[in-house]
Amino acid sequence: MDDKSYVEFILGALQAQLSDCAFEYPSIAFEFRRDLSRLRSAIDCHGIRFALDIMPQFRKHFDQCLDTGRLVPSNLCHFGTSKKGGPIPKLLRGLVLRVFDSYGNIRNDPDINAIRDIRQILGSVRKLRIASPPEAQHAAVDEYVRIESAIVPSTLDWENEDDFTDERIARLSLEDRRLNVHRGELDLSSHDAPATLSASVLHHYQLCADIVCSTLGVYQPLEWQFRQGPGAVADQPYGEYRYSFKHWSDRLETVFPYDQFATANWSILADELAVDDIAHEERPAKLCCVPKTLTKPRLIASEPVSHQWAQQSIREFMYSRASRTWVGDFVSYKDQTLNGRLALKASMDRHCATIDLSSASDRLSCWVVERLFRRSPHLLRAMRASRSVYLRQDIDRKSPKLIRLRKYASMGNATTFPVQSMSFLILALGATLLVRNKRASIKNMQRYGKDVVRVFGDDIIVPNDVFGLLTEHLEAFGLKVNTAKTFSGMTFRESCGVDAFAGHDVTSVSILDLPEEHRPGSIVSSVQVHHNLLERGLFRTAEWLRRTVESPNLAIPVVKHGSGLFGWSDADPTVSPYPCRTRWNTSTHVLERRCLMLVAKADRRQPNCSAGLLQYFTEAVQQVTSSVSTLGWLGRRPKSHLRLRWVG
Repeated sequence: MDDKSYVEFILGALQAQLSDCAFEYPSIAFEFRRDLSRLRSAIDCHGIRFALDIMPQFRKHFDQCLDTGRLVPSNLCHFGTSKKGGPIPKLLRGLVLRVFDSYGNIRNDPDINAIRDIRQILGSVRKLRIASPPEAQHAAVDEYVRIESAIVPSTLDWENEDDFTDERIARLSLEDRRLNVHRGELDLSSHDAPATLSASVLHHYQLCADIVCSTLGVYQPLEWQFRQGPGAVADQPYGEYRYSFKHWSDRLETVFPYDQFATANWSILADELAVDDIAHEERPAKLCCVPKTLTKPRLIASEPVSHQWAQQSIREFMYSRASRTWVGDFVSYKDQTLNGRLALKASMDRHCATIDLSSASDRLSCWVVERLFRRSPHLLRAMRASRSVYLRQDIDRKSPKLIRLRKYASMGNATTFPVQSMSFLILALGATLLVRNKRASIKNMQRYGKDVVRVFGDDIIVPNDVFGLLTEHLEAFGLKVNTAKTFSGMTFRESCGVDAFAGHDVTSVSILDLPEEHRPGSIVSSVQVHHNLLERGLFRTAEWLRRTVESPNLAIPVVKHGSGLFGWSDADPTVSPYPCRTRWNTSTHVLERRCLMLVAKADRRQPNCSAGLLQYFTEAVQQVTSSVSTLGWLGRRPKSHLRLRWVG
């Protein structure tokens, strides 16, 4: 799809949203006509980058102004002020004046709907799925390498099993000042574990870490489920069977012996070894670039298939143990809505602050992880065994091709999310107790942290009086606070996709895809966005999106709003009636509707090796709740189609 199509689509979306604003505020409809003219001019000048990059930058600036209670000039192009020396921008001036007065002070009764409309217009297309240009990808890799080179080296050698003895692990402490790097004593004054923190503070954080990790208990691999993740892997092209492990490193063997974790039974192992030897050389992870925003793509690492297999077991252990202990009061790995609710409450009572970290996984060092998890030596050894030490990148020729990682792991490692969540929780609870002048104990953590401390990945919520201390200490541990998405001021908070102002949800609706018939997924995404726009009250924008999708080849039915079925919502007053056909299923005694569904036709092949039995033992339980077999493997990528199906 060429840029011209994206320009037309984006301008259409902005025009429709301004039409909704004009209907809501008819007295200033002329302002919205001017805004549309200015937006056309800005996009003609800067292309789609203005809508996908510059407008979201002003939205972040606007959010910070809501938090501080004062609007200041942003110095962004096309957001110049309407009066010399004044703070009110020409673009969206009519709406901004309903939130801030002409001097830039927030009004006593700011218009909540105006805040929603401003944030909606500025951010509606910021997540549009479009590939970043090569220069943006190269810049992202360059920053990745720069961050990596600044990370403090680990004390233990993560390639050497002999370094991970119980005795050596137990001697580690956040109070260390002299690091034992690769068996050589080296004074790393510039890399000292946070030198700005006193020994007593570091000792306090170490106690908190020991308490939390001891709560998790002992990790025994045989007690936990191994499985394959859905993502790409570094050492196999699509179409190869993932349950047949051609490579199993010596490092993985130390904790996850091949005969116990990579085959269904020992008889099959003997047959496998008689046919083919297992390679034991180390395979690196592979750096991949996936869409995030136009100018800042997301970098993730695809892991070797054998490493991913073991990582899923560690992930399941941490998820399960956290949910079954008091740690679950502060972190819920599978439910981010609790963070959103607390952020909404905090925007009203101002009791808590929300903190977001920049490139959190890329800055969390092995030095920190090996100390925070020292009381779980079995878990730490498993993390070492399944973690990729080396990373290969083929994106930017100017950057190193092979990188030895100092960070614990990039996104893509199945353990990254639970490990970083647990690490940040330890620091958040530790800082809370420091401010309260309380010693580290389970009782104090539960008493002073419950309902005011929550962590989900790099989204952290702590009491407002803890905010300053924690942000300083996070920086001291080598992390970086994202000031553009961190809030502790008046009445704006953001966490886990919920944007809140004074107790009101002001989260915007994102338009994710340009709908195209040859991409059925984009049609499904657009229909879902249509539902979300209706719930937000943006009826003209919803109508515009529906008309953009509709074509003679797509007879999308009308379904009851909130039914969960695929189709246009009956809450849209402009939609033409095209109801679903219905029938009574005499076998299941259920009323079924004939609706369009996204169907992926899979060419699943049965394995011609004994590894099929391992997959059966791993995935057979899914057959109880699913009529579609997952056994075997996909010979080629499934092709999606929209097909009419009877749905109960």
